[in-house]
Amino acid sequence: MVIFNGSGQTDDLTYPGGNKLYDYSTRTWSDYSADPVPVISVSKEGGSFKGSVDVTITVTDATSAWYAIDNCAHVAINGTVNLTLGANTPEGSSVKLDISATNSFGTVNKSFTYKKRSSVGPATDGSTSDPVGGNYATNPDNGYGKRKTITVDGNKSDWETSMLIAQGVANDDPRVYAHWSMHEIAFDDYAMYAAWDDDNLYIMYEMANVQDVVAPGEDYPMTQGNLWINNIPVFMYIYTGNGNINHGEAVGGTLWGSGNTFDAHADHIIAFSTNNSNGPFIYTADDEGILDPDDPDLTIARAATGINIMWGNGKTLSGKLMGIPKAGTDNGRTPGDCVDGALTDFYTKGHNANMDMFYEMSIPLANLDITAADIENNGIGVLKLSTFGTSGMDCLPYDLSMSDNAAKPYSADASTSMEKEDEDHLTVPMARIGKAFTPGVEQPTTKPTEAPTQAPTQAPTQAPTQAPTQAPTMAPPVGILGDADGDGEVSIIDATTIQRYLLNIKVNSFVFAAADTDQDDELSIIDATFIQRYLLGVPCPDDIGKPIKSK
Repeated sequence: MVIFNGSGQTDDLTYPGGNKLYDYSTRTWSDYSADPVPVISVSKEGGSFKGSVDVTITVTDATSAWYAIDNCAHVAINGTVNLTLGANTPEGSSVKLDISATNSFGTVNKSFTYKKRSSVGPATDGSTSDPVGGNYATNPDNGYGKRKTITVDGNKSDWETSMLIAQGVANDDPRVYAHWSMHEIAFDDYAMYAAWDDDNLYIMYEMANVQDVVAPGEDYPMTQGNLWINNIPVFMYIYTGNGNINHGEAVGGTLWGSGNTFDAHADHIIAFSTNNSNGPFIYTADDEGILDPDDPDLTIARAATGINIMWGNGKTLSGKLMGIPKAGTDNGRTPGDCVDGALTDFYTKGHNANMDMFYEMSIPLANLDITAADIENNGIGVLKLSTFGTSGMDCLPYDLSMSDNAAKPYSADASTSMEKEDEDHLTVPMARIGKAFTPGVEQPTTKPTEAPTQAPTQAPTQAPTQAPTQAPTMAPPVGILGDADGDGEVSIIDATTIQRYLLNIKVNSFVFAAADTDQDDELSIIDATFIQRYLLGVPCPDDIGKPIKSK
């Protein structure tokens, strides 16, 4: 005695009792009635557009109906009406569409908002370094994917080598640079491919597990090497050019506490776990470029994303698996050695291809606020990041921050790599799909590409990012170490304040002496990390949370 209205798989639901109606579009229960209230259908239910947007409204089972644009006069609807909205709306502004339909059983009201985006893109894609070259490649041979419908079924038969958009290197994950760390599962991104059709964006990425060649004595990564047995976060950063620009910042820190930020522009971020038990979610930035996972207007939850994810094992699409066939500091491995080092095809070394993994996914274009024409005419950007939950481990396209602390010990286990917990800031461009990035004429709408190395000459509320060359003669200001915003307590807001200050995003108040949690007279992302560790009760400087000591 329960009726479900709509299509798609819901999240887990609590049985409400009989004679109930579940509306999938609003995720709400109501008392069921057989009375035929009016039905309103709209061809495009909000989102963003360029120039103007065509919308078709269809109303059935109504004795009267109307629509109104931007709260203006009501216009009667008789069956179906076609509208063109936003032609005279200023870029950056929104158009509101209200619809109402009535019959003897009741009235149904719906409202939609359409935001007009700029007709030209920004002057930069946000990246501050060139793509990593050498053995790595971003859009090799000017490949930008291909228009093709892919069946997401855990089989690579639909994919083609011409769809390659990012090439990585096997055996470059952080484990190989830390002493005796090969007892853990590899996070080793190898290659990423893209396709699209009128309905979906398709992504396929390959991952390597060459334990059988580089460290066969460690059994666990060989027998338990498939990442889909674990619930570990994965992020897909996408830049469509349609929304507010985000650089990894979220309310309270970084998305899912990942510690990852980047310079390249993103406006949609897809987050899911390696076994697909958490997510996928699609997050978009607010007007300040910040992600708020708790904002239902900016978050598409698991049941509504329409994203399909499958995985499997087998040989790479290219038929090769190129990497350096040794691991560990005992073998002379150093971070970054895969860039220009001589590579070997692991398959020629007897590597078992069934240990290698791949994921494929389909993402509805409607949930990215784009069409196939947007991909083909303007192109979009994508960067895929593997994590250990609290830090980046590998990414496509590759960024050198993935191994900058790889040879240092993890604080909780010296036999593994510090990359599991460090803060990573990525600077490389995203891989492009459909078309290369074409600079526009607008200036970036958020932070500049680089944070200043010195404070502005007039900034009474912010201290300089560098310590003076000589020790001050005055005692440092009174305060609590870690209380970066000066509100009298140490909280996650202080970590966020430091991150925003380093990224040159406006902060209301900033106390440099309190933000310098490791008291090295320099401000870095490490200071924010120590606050997070303090709040979690894990090892950090002993003086955090205590009055600042004079030097």
